[in-house]
Amino acid sequence: MATILLAEDSSTHTALMRSLLEQGGHRVDCVVDGQLAWNAVQESRPDLIVTDLRMPELNGCQLVEKIVDWDPDLPCVVVTARGSEGLAVDALAVGAVNFVPKNSLQKLLNHVVRQTLAMAEVNAIFKNFSGHLENPEFSIQLPNEVAAIEPAVLYVMQTLAAATCLSTVQRIRVCAALSSALFNAMCYGNLEIKDEDPVVSRMFAGDHSDKDELRERATQKPYCDRKVLLKVSVSTIDTRFFISHDGPGRMTRLTPAPGTSESFELEQCRGFVLMTSFMDDIIFQSGNSSVVLVKSEATGLP
Repeated sequence: MATILLAEDSSTHTALMRSLLEQGGHRVDCVVDGQLAWNAVQESRPDLIVTDLRMPELNGCQLVEKIVDWDPDLPCVVVTARGSEGLAVDALAVGAVNFVPKNSLQKLLNHVVRQTLAMAEVNAIFKNFSGHLENPEFSIQLPNEVAAIEPAVLYVMQTLAAATCLSTVQRIRVCAALSSALFNAMCYGNLEIKDEDPVVSRMFAGDHSDKDELRERATQKPYCDRKVLLKVSVSTIDTRFFISHDGPGRMTRLTPAPGTSESFELEQCRGFVLMTSFMDDIIFQSGNSSVVLVKSEATGLP
């Protein structure tokens, strides 16, 4: 059971998020503003912080910045509402590991929290081995199965923990961006799912019928013959991820632009927001059917 500190000044949203997180099996402590959250963190360190952005005393962006500066191994997830996109971009820039739009809490909150905690747990296992793995390079070929993404990303997480000097928060941010890129390549590139297709939105809520629908699609021609290729190369200078898919779809949507309200609410654009926020360089190739994500080893959070 993970301990989560929830900072939210709306009693309605607090009740909803607390209920969702408790359903996910977590212990949840709640505070009503950023200053109280900051005080609580120093008294008893949680495993994860989920914070609203617009709060009295200390807003979510300021809270994230203080926490990451104080403890770069403590991940923070921000919750965004219409009108707070600018703060969300700032929060991602200063160290938040992911974001969840308030209108997507039921379908995304526990998914993002579970993913973040899983990466933090793997990182903790290999943290003391940091720097002992020299210049690893490997390739992973993924089938068109969404469930294959998490094991691949967790393998990358343990590699980063053993081979790089990045902080826990930096590694989680890199792997969150990588997870989104693989998801986009698989669903939008190979399976040719349209962004407005409700199957993409609903499957994060754990609707098995939607997952079965994706699996069924992946068994049909021409989708069954397509793969997603991930190549990882870690050096003392940077870490590079090459991702390609075999389908005619695009790796990601380039519009609306990252940071706009629309980009925060479309799943495909969410991935692009994370990629642009967490990577130091993004190079699209072959008509947007492949991408190279670059993370500098020397890059630190502001």
